[in-house]
Amino acid sequence: MLNYPKSLQRLCCLSATLLLTVCAHGQSRQQQPMIFAPTETLVKEVEKPYRDAICLNGSWQFQPVDLPIGFREGEDASPTLPTIDEAKWSSTLVKIPSPWNVNSFAEKDRGGDFRSYPSYPEAWEQVKLGWLKKTFHIPASWKGKRIQLHFEAVAGDAQIIVNGKEVGTHFDIFLPFDIDITDAVKLGQENTLYVGIRKASLFDKRSTNGRRTYQAGSFWGQHIAGIWQDVHVVASPAVSIADTYIKPWLDKNTLAVEVTLTNQTSHAVQGELGGNVYEWLPTIGPDGLASPASQTKLAEKPALSIPPITVSIPAHGETKVELSVRVADQLKTWSPEAPNLYGMVLHVAHDKQRIDSKYERFGWRQTTIEGSKFLLNGKPVTMKGDSWHFMGIPQMTRRYAWAWYKALKDAHSNAVRLHAQPFPAFYLDMADEMGILVLDETAVWASDGGPNFGDERYWKDSEKHLSALIRRDRNHPSVFGWSVSNEVMPVIVNVMRNPPGLRDKLIAYYGVWADICRTLDPTRPWISADGEDDGQGKLPIYMIHYGGEGGMDHARNSGKPWGVGEDGNAYYGTPQQVAATNGSRAYESFLGRMEGVARSSYQSLVAQRQRDASYRSVFNLAWYGLKPLAIGLKDTSKAPTLDDGIYFAAFQEGTPGVQPERLGPYTTTFNPGYDPALPLYETWPLFDAIQDAAADPLAPFEIPLTEGGKMPYSFAVKGGITAVEVIGGQGSTLAADLLNLGVPVQQAKERELPDVLFIDGSHPPEASAAKRASAVQAKGGTVWIWGVSPAALPQLGALLPAPVEVTDRKASSLLIRHQSNLTDSMEHADWYFSELVPAEIVQHGLGGELVRTSTVLLEANPTDWLKWNKQGEYVKTAMVLRSEREEKPAGAVLIGHRVGNGNLLVTTLPGRIPLAKAKSAVKTLLSNAGIALQPAVEGKPLTASGEIANVLYLGNFPVSSASNGAQHTLPLAQRDAFKPDATTAGKQWTVVPAENGFLDLKSLAIPDQKDHAVAYLSFWVSSPRSLADLLVEPNMPQVNLEVAADDAVQAWLNGEQIIDNIRVGPIEGGQTSAEAMKLRQGWNHILIKVIQEGGDWKFSGRLTSNQPAFLAELGAAFEKP
Repeated sequence: MLNYPKSLQRLCCLSATLLLTVCAHGQSRQQQPMIFAPTETLVKEVEKPYRDAICLNGSWQFQPVDLPIGFREGEDASPTLPTIDEAKWSSTLVKIPSPWNVNSFAEKDRGGDFRSYPSYPEAWEQVKLGWLKKTFHIPASWKGKRIQLHFEAVAGDAQIIVNGKEVGTHFDIFLPFDIDITDAVKLGQENTLYVGIRKASLFDKRSTNGRRTYQAGSFWGQHIAGIWQDVHVVASPAVSIADTYIKPWLDKNTLAVEVTLTNQTSHAVQGELGGNVYEWLPTIGPDGLASPASQTKLAEKPALSIPPITVSIPAHGETKVELSVRVADQLKTWSPEAPNLYGMVLHVAHDKQRIDSKYERFGWRQTTIEGSKFLLNGKPVTMKGDSWHFMGIPQMTRRYAWAWYKALKDAHSNAVRLHAQPFPAFYLDMADEMGILVLDETAVWASDGGPNFGDERYWKDSEKHLSALIRRDRNHPSVFGWSVSNEVMPVIVNVMRNPPGLRDKLIAYYGVWADICRTLDPTRPWISADGEDDGQGKLPIYMIHYGGEGGMDHARNSGKPWGVGEDGNAYYGTPQQVAATNGSRAYESFLGRMEGVARSSYQSLVAQRQRDASYRSVFNLAWYGLKPLAIGLKDTSKAPTLDDGIYFAAFQEGTPGVQPERLGPYTTTFNPGYDPALPLYETWPLFDAIQDAAADPLAPFEIPLTEGGKMPYSFAVKGGITAVEVIGGQGSTLAADLLNLGVPVQQAKERELPDVLFIDGSHPPEASAAKRASAVQAKGGTVWIWGVSPAALPQLGALLPAPVEVTDRKASSLLIRHQSNLTDSMEHADWYFSELVPAEIVQHGLGGELVRTSTVLLEANPTDWLKWNKQGEYVKTAMVLRSEREEKPAGAVLIGHRVGNGNLLVTTLPGRIPLAKAKSAVKTLLSNAGIALQPAVEGKPLTASGEIANVLYLGNFPVSSASNGAQHTLPLAQRDAFKPDATTAGKQWTVVPAENGFLDLKSLAIPDQKDHAVAYLSFWVSSPRSLADLLVEPNMPQVNLEVAADDAVQAWLNGEQIIDNIRVGPIEGGQTSAEAMKLRQGWNHILIKVIQEGGDWKFSGRLTSNQPAFLAELGAAFEKP
C-alpha cells in the first residue's frame, strides 16, 4: 500500500522542480529547499510586548575535552570539566541544536545512514565532555525584565556560565529547564555564554544490577551528548505568570486554572489576575505540509471570559492561586474525531496597568474511570495504539509527527505511546491538533538491564524526572494518561533474578510514582506501567506485554481498565519462529517473514478486541509495519554514500527547530515531502493487519499462503549405491570428509566404473581425471564436483563443459530454487542455519556460462538473515532490506547439468561441515541422490532431555582435603585444547559414560588415587541464541545447570565460575545449581571439578530449562567444533 494525499503530491512536484534545479548545479547531491523542522516562536504575539525571546540556535564554538588517562567509565567518579582554554576551540562550528556525537547514532550507516551532519569531525563521535560557546546581544529595552535562559533539552550534566559567572547547573537528557541570568547579563551589549557538558554515561556506577544512576531512556538518550533542542534567552516582567495548569472538569461544567505568579522585585505586589478563552484556529492544511509550522491564531471574540481576582505576591516570592469559571455550551469538546482547541490568555494588572500576558493552549475534555471502562467525555473509548522508540534527527520535526499520526488514522487507529523517553513537545502539539490520544511515557526504561536499581540516586532521579514530564505536558488534551515506567519488574525478576530488596523497592515506587501523578495532575486517572501489570495493585491500570491470550485473560479479570502495550513478534521473530504462521515463505524473503508476522499480529489484535481491552496494540506500525525508505538514494542496488540522501537548505542562524545538513537513506519510514520520488510511506503486510483489526466492523485479513517459486527438475538416479569413488589432488581431504558423513567411499578400481564419482573441487586431480568422469557419465552415472573454490578454477576447467565463475558469496541460508528428487522431502527450513554458530554454510557462489546453461538446485538466499537475527532494533530493518536490494555476487550453490546419459553436479558446499543440522541436510541430499549412507553412532555429552550422559574426563589429582581441592586449577584460557586424547597438566582427557544417570568415579579404570583427589569433567554446549542479550526477544528461555556430588563440586561457564559448593558428605546432600546461565550464541564451555575426600565418589548432572523444549535445540560436543 502506498499512501500520498493529493496536496502532498502537488508539494512534491514543486519540490522536485526545485530539487532538480539545484542538482543541476550541485552535481550528485540532491538538495531540498524546504525547511526541515518549521517551528513556531517561543513567545506568542498575544504575550507581547510584555514578553520577548531571542533564539540562540545557530553556530556555536565547541571545545572537545579528552577523558583523563586511565579513566574507567562505570568505576571512577565522573571527571570534572577543565578550565576553558580559549586557544583550543575547534575550527568546526557545531550547529545547535544537535548533539556533537550525532553522526555515530545507530551505528552510523550499517542499516540506515544516520550521518546527518557530515561537516562534523569524526573524532567528535567519541567525545564525552566539552565546552560550548555562544555570544549574544541583550537589548537595552529589556531593562527591568527578568532574563532567563530556556533550554528545551540538554543531554548530560550541564554547567552554565554567563560572562564568567556560573549561573546554574542541570543534569538531565530530555526535559526543559530555565536558568535565571538577570544579574549576569550586560544590557545593550554582547554577552558570552559557555555551556560545559559531561555525557550522562560518565556518571554510571557499574554493579551486578545495572549501571545507570539516572533516566536515559533507550537508544537515542543513551547515545547523545550536547544541546539537542532549542535554546532561547527569554525576557519576562519582574512580576509575571510563571506557570499555568488548566483543569477541564466537564462533569462539573467548570474550567479551572491553577496559576503560579512570581515577583522578582524587592516589594510585595498586589494586582488583578483574569483572562479570556478563545477558539484556536488551525493555520495548516489537511496534509500538514502546506503550512507546516502551526501558528497561534485565535478567534477575534472570546468564547469564555475568566473574571479577574485580586492576588498578592510577596517580594522575591511566588503565589499560587486558582481561577474557575462555569462552562455552559461555550466550549466544544476535544476528541479524536473533533480535536477542538482553545487558547487561554491570562493577564496580570497592577495599578490598573497590564504588566503581563501568558498564553496556554488546551482542550475541553475529561477522562474518567468507571469499573473496567475508560471514558473520554463521559463515553467509553478504546485506544487503538502504536509505539516506537525515538530515533533522533529524522524524527526531530513536526513533519514526522504529522506523517506518523496520518498513518495511524489511515490504519483506523487513534492513539500512540511515546515510548521509552519524553519525546519533544511538538509531538504533543501535533497530537492535540490531529486528534491522537497520547500515553505519555517517562525514560524509566529497563529493557536493556541498564538501570542501577541498587543505587538510591536512580530512584530519586526518577521522581524528579516524572515530575518534570508531568509539568511540561499536563495541559495537552491529547495526553490521556501517564506511563511511569517500561518493563522494570520483568527485568528485576526475570533478568536480574530478583536481587534482595529490589522487587519491594520497585513496588514501593509504583506508589511513589502514582502519588506524584495524582498530586501534579489530578485530572488524569490513567496511571500505568507498561509491561508491568498493575504494579502489584498500586496502579489503577493493568498493562501487559507479550503475555499471549492467557495474559490477556488475567488482565481482564483484574476488573480494571487494561491494555496491551506491546505484542507480536515483529521486532524479534526469526524466520524459524515466523514459519509457524507462514510456512516456507518465512525463509524466502523479508516479505515472507512479514506475512507471517502480520498473521499472528492480527490474531493478537482480534483477541484483544474480543476481550474489550481499553488499549489495543502490537509492536508496531511505525517501524515494522512500514518499510525503511531510501531517501535520496537513486540506485538502491548500491550501498549509500555521503553523496546520497537529501541535503537541506543553508543553515539559518537564530531560527527555532533543528536544521540537519542531511537526511540519509533508510533512516525513516516516513517521507513528508523530503524526496519527491518516494511516497509518504510504503507498507508491509503488518500495516494491513493492524488496519483490518482496527476497522469497525472488524475486517477480515487474508494473505494467500503460497510456497514460493520452486520449479520442478528431474534428476535420474540409481538407488542403493553402496560404493562411490573419490578422486582429488594433493592435500585433498574429501574422501575422509565424505566418510564422516556416512558415504560409502571405496578405493578406485581401474577396470570398474562407479555409479557416483566425487571430485574434490578445492584440490582437484590432474586433468586426466576428465576422461574417467566422462566415462562415468557415459554409462549414466553421476559426477559430483564438491567444494569448489576460486583457487581451483584453473584445474577445474578441464573437468567442466563450460566456464564457471566462483564468487565470494557467504551464505547462512540457502533456498531450493528447483524442486527435484535430490531435494525431495526437503524445505527451505532444512537449509536455514542463520540462528546457529557458525552460521555460514558456504563461502562461495557459482556464476558464469555453466550456471546459465544448468539448472540451479540450491542458491544462496538473497535475504541475509544474519542482518536481521539478533541485530539491534535501530539497524536490523534497514540492514535486511538492503541485503535484498544491494548488488551481490552470483550465488548458485548447487547446479545440475546433464552430460550425455549422465549428470554433472557442481557445488560449493564444503566437505567438512561443523553444524549438525547442516550435516543432516547434506546427508538427506546424498541419500536422495541414491547413495546408501552408512549409519554413524556418536556418543554425545547430553541426552535430549538435558542429562549429562558422557563427559570428557581428566584426573585424578591428589589433594589433602576438600578445601585444598578447591584451590586446584587448570589453565582455563586453554580450554579450546581440552579434547579427547589431548594432554593437560600431565594427564590425558578421556571420554567416559555415566551409568543410570550417575558417574561413579571410583569405578573408573584410572590408576591414580581415588581418595583425597580431584577430577575434571568437560564438555561444550551450543545455544542457538544468546541468553545474555536482553533485547533479542521477550520471554527468553532460562537454562540452569543442576549437579550433585560427593563430596564437593565447582563449575565454570566460559571460564567464569558459576558453582562453588565446597562441603564433605554423601551425594544426597550435595545438590546445587547455577541458575539462568548466560549462554552465548554458539559454543559454550562447561568445566566441572569434583572433589573427593573419602567414601563414595559419585556425580550426576543435568541441564534444565523453564522452556523444556528449548533443551532439544542445544548442541553438545566433547571438543569445540
